[in-house]
Amino acid sequence: MNPPRTLGRSWWPGWPRASLRTYLVAMILLGTLPSVLLMSWQVFSSIRAEQDQLDVQLQRSAEGLAHGVERELTASMEALSILSWDDALQRGDVEAFAASFAEQPQMRAAWSGVFLLDPDGQPLLDTAQPPARPAPWLRQLARDTASSGRPAVSDLLAARFEGRFCTAVLVPVRVDGQVRYVLGAWMDSNVWQRLLENMGRPGEGFTSLFDRQRRLIARVADQGPVAVGRELPPQALRLVAGSPAGVTRADRLGGGDGYVAWQPAGYGWGVGVGVAAEPLETRARRAVVATLSTALVCLLLGVAVALYVARRVTLPLRLLATAGPRQPLGRIVVDEITVLRDALVAAEAQEAVARTRLQSKADEFETLFHSIPVGLAVAHDPQCRSVLHNAAMDALVGGAEASDTVRMLHRGHLLGREEQPLQRAAASGQALRGLELELQFPNRPPRHVIAHAAPLLDAAGRPRGAIGVLVDISERKLAEARLTHADRRLRESQHLVDLAQEAGHVGFFHYHVGTDTASWTSGHAKLFGLRSKRVEGPLAEWIERIHPEDRPSVRHALARLLHQRAERLTLEFRVALEGGQTRWLSSRVLVTYAEDARPLQAIGITVDMTEQKAAEQERAALVEREQAARREAEAASRAKDEFLAMLGHELRNPLSAISSAVEVLNRGSANEALATNARNIIGRQTRHLARLMEDLLDVARVISGKVVLSRQPLELSALVQRLVSTMQLTGQTQQHELQLQLQEGVWGDADATRVEQVVNNLLSNALKYTPEGRRIEVRLAREGSEAVLEVRDQGLGIPASLLPRIFDLFVQGERTLDRRAGGLGIGLTLVRRLVELHGGTVGVESSSEGSTFRVRLPAIEPPALHPVRETRLASRPRQVLLVEDNADAMSALRSLLELDGHTVSTAVDGVAGLAELLRLRPEVAIIDIGLPGLTGYEVAKRSRAAGHGGKLIALSGYGQGRDVQQALRAGFDAHLVKPVDPETLRRLLAEP
Repeated sequence: MNPPRTLGRSWWPGWPRASLRTYLVAMILLGTLPSVLLMSWQVFSSIRAEQDQLDVQLQRSAEGLAHGVERELTASMEALSILSWDDALQRGDVEAFAASFAEQPQMRAAWSGVFLLDPDGQPLLDTAQPPARPAPWLRQLARDTASSGRPAVSDLLAARFEGRFCTAVLVPVRVDGQVRYVLGAWMDSNVWQRLLENMGRPGEGFTSLFDRQRRLIARVADQGPVAVGRELPPQALRLVAGSPAGVTRADRLGGGDGYVAWQPAGYGWGVGVGVAAEPLETRARRAVVATLSTALVCLLLGVAVALYVARRVTLPLRLLATAGPRQPLGRIVVDEITVLRDALVAAEAQEAVARTRLQSKADEFETLFHSIPVGLAVAHDPQCRSVLHNAAMDALVGGAEASDTVRMLHRGHLLGREEQPLQRAAASGQALRGLELELQFPNRPPRHVIAHAAPLLDAAGRPRGAIGVLVDISERKLAEARLTHADRRLRESQHLVDLAQEAGHVGFFHYHVGTDTASWTSGHAKLFGLRSKRVEGPLAEWIERIHPEDRPSVRHALARLLHQRAERLTLEFRVALEGGQTRWLSSRVLVTYAEDARPLQAIGITVDMTEQKAAEQERAALVEREQAARREAEAASRAKDEFLAMLGHELRNPLSAISSAVEVLNRGSANEALATNARNIIGRQTRHLARLMEDLLDVARVISGKVVLSRQPLELSALVQRLVSTMQLTGQTQQHELQLQLQEGVWGDADATRVEQVVNNLLSNALKYTPEGRRIEVRLAREGSEAVLEVRDQGLGIPASLLPRIFDLFVQGERTLDRRAGGLGIGLTLVRRLVELHGGTVGVESSSEGSTFRVRLPAIEPPALHPVRETRLASRPRQVLLVEDNADAMSALRSLLELDGHTVSTAVDGVAGLAELLRLRPEVAIIDIGLPGLTGYEVAKRSRAAGHGGKLIALSGYGQGRDVQQALRAGFDAHLVKPVDPETLRRLLAEP
């Protein structure tokens, strides 16, 4: 039987069947042919390299020859150019120029003569002997040279000097920038012949020079001289016409082929350099013949040796194959054949031993097959027509004949005959392992088995049968069913316990004192934040989960419990969970003791009381918030009562002064000084009341967020200086020492009126609370991006309890009983709100030596200032209608208007006011908003609807922003708040 040849099939097609003689000859050929091919390649490469080297040498020789010819032509042209600048020639004196040639030798040895032509080609001078009339082509060449202004070289000229050929070189002669003559030189063809001979030629080669018409000017070659003027061969003409330079094999003059290189030499001329091809090709042929002869001799010798060696090897092998290893083979010269013979002898002995062992194994397998308690079945064909059972298989399925009546199920699916493990393995050649089956019998209980099946393969790897194994697992399946049922019951019970724990946020634990082992339920572990699946551990692990603040108290309570031999204990503590959360737990512990009072174990239950604790804390916080709210409400109520009391005091003082002053005026005293003083008192107290109302309204507007700032670049130092100057003029600062430190150039983007209000309130407070004679400091400076204003006094300071609330509404420091400082406690509130509207901050520091208020506002760079021209509107008498339902207010305001020269008409309600307004059509109408009959808004709307175009001024005790907007929407042009400021009224009346 031949062993299978599988090695290398994936990449090698396999060795063909042949004799050893054939393989040896093939080996010799395969070993020799690469060497022959290499030698041939080297010979041809050498020939090709020599050819390439020859081409390079020819090309370089042609380039050198072309440069030599070009240098000679260029030298002649330069010499002629030098002659063209001869003084006589520049003057046009041809005879003097000719005489100069008779006095001096020839300029260049290569020249045969010099000639001079006019631009039309007519001869003027010719030093050659004998002189002759120039040919037509020379005249044409002279004309071309004169017209182009560039030098020119002629082609080869016919015999001129003693039957010899020559060439001519021409240059233009410029006189005053114009070509006046053409100067030329005759050059004999022998000059070029000598030049070629001096330049040299390649060994056994030739050099040649030809003109534009491809005629030879000169040539140097082994074949002897070639007639000058002869045209190049036709092949050479085609090559030169096709490319200006190159190297190739071509015909030679005089016969034969050669390798020729040609190169342009300038002015249409060219040069050629070449060697004969025959000597080179002869050497190459000899080298190729020698190489091939050597290779053929080597091949024949190798084949002969291979045939001889094959005979000495194949003869013993043939005898070994026919007679056997134990027959004499004669003299063996190859060691491998001896080794083969010995191996065959040893193989025969091993085969006999293996046969004996195989028989023993077969006997052992048969014994095992029949005695093993596992069911075995062996199929002897792929179709399982012949199946052998052992005794265990017959006992399991009832014999081979009864096996057809057995139903085989897998996971409830009935298997057909072809789907059964033994049949599948025998048919498909694939093994089946661990297949759990149920066997159903007609007259006995079913059995559960584990089936295995493995195919039996022939030498080609195809299935020839199978062997199957059935292991009875019926008892194990029954035990598994019982365990599964018990486990399910246990899990159901555990689920009920877990659900109960989760629903009630409860967990159970048990602690054995002797082993220091605590076991717990999953609910208990969940309460403590334990994610581990362990259900027991030492007591220390449980205690370590308790919050550090509660841990000592828990340990103390447990120690007291054991010391007192108590049985029950309730603990409340916190546990720290992951994520920083805290959970409140309550554990109830029951301890059992031994007869000698030793603690044995403890059982208990732990309940989550986080929500209960949270509710208790929420109730406590709610109570605390309610008490704080009550305290705040009481404080607000007290502040309101104090504010009302202060407001009453602040209103009674000016009203009392006004009442007294009015009484003085009513008595009609003739003392004019008393009347003037009374009027001044009324004015001052009225302005004081107006300021109180304005402050209250400002606070209301600021708190409600209805103040709109009119921002503009503002120099803060000038504003502070102006305000202080005003206070000094009014005498408000005369009882104190006022010290100013104002840095110039501190600017801010602010509302000038509101900033002045802030500074005024701070300075007023400092003046109120600083005893007379003490110093008040005002400092303004820029610190970084902020403007800082400080007002520092030397008063008694602000109490520490009052300092956090000093900027709250209606908060005031301690006052004397006379309350000469006055105020409602709203100034600092207004300061803080106005500063915050500007994007700044305000703070206060206080001690027994005084208080310092510090205001910080955003600073800006000084803007480019433009002068503003102030204009003042001139006031003129106007016709005014006054509609007011209050008789005193009407009388006072009417008197004020008449004193200013205005004509005043009056009405006391809305109906009469509207009628007078439409009848009189006054220039200005001052209308109270709260009128009987028709309100001021209705009067304005109806008058505008009737076409009245005069100015309407609203008069009201309400000054909120929405009041002003409502008046403007009704048709009023302006809005005044009672009491009326006379200056504001005069300004409105003066406006057009």
